[in-house]
Amino acid sequence: MRACAVFDLDGTIIDNSSENVFFREMFERGMLPFGNLVSWVTYLIKTTNLRRTKANKVYLRGLDFQDVYKIAKFCVDEYLIDHISPRFFDLMKWHRDNERMVFILSGSLKILVSVLGERLEVDQAMGNTLEIKDGKICGQLTGANLYAENKAIAVKQLVQKYNLDLNRSYAYGNHHSDHYKLQLFGNPVAVNPDRGLRQISLANNWQIEMFHGN
Repeated sequence: MRACAVFDLDGTIIDNSSENVFFREMFERGMLPFGNLVSWVTYLIKTTNLRRTKANKVYLRGLDFQDVYKIAKFCVDEYLIDHISPRFFDLMKWHRDNERMVFILSGSLKILVSVLGERLEVDQAMGNTLEIKDGKICGQLTGANLYAENKAIAVKQLVQKYNLDLNRSYAYGNHHSDHYKLQLFGNPVAVNPDRGLRQISLANNWQIEMFHGN
């Protein structure tokens, strides 16, 4: 059985939100239809459920997938690469030197996560997948929304696919919802943790690292 290292993206590998960068670029280019923005903002105001909020991609509804994918690649190459923590590169080399597989598991859009994964040459990059019909984005996700418990389920799928030993493996995350994933590993690491994850980490004697500032 092989060991691995599973990294979150936003707040862990990079110091910001990849999807926020992507949204801002789309907005500034005038690519987001006004009606989509109204529907999206109205939904954000009405709901307090973070899981449902992250799954709502109505701001992209009706857009050509290939056009959007080009913008995603631009965002990765022009913005996100520059925000990767040097500590991540050190750890990736260390894990590689010790023959561990390296994965990215993120609740951000797969069109962003997969491009970044290609640039970093990780073994697999997993993110939220947009539903596409006839080349157009439907405005919602297909498959599981990779948040909280669903990240743990995705890890178990990786275990089956690659025959992994989690007791000898490492996982990195920054948000309190990441504890579902982190608790599966022999070596959980909280990276710049929010208040909730810091409390969980201290209670369980998990390692805490600061990839981004103090």
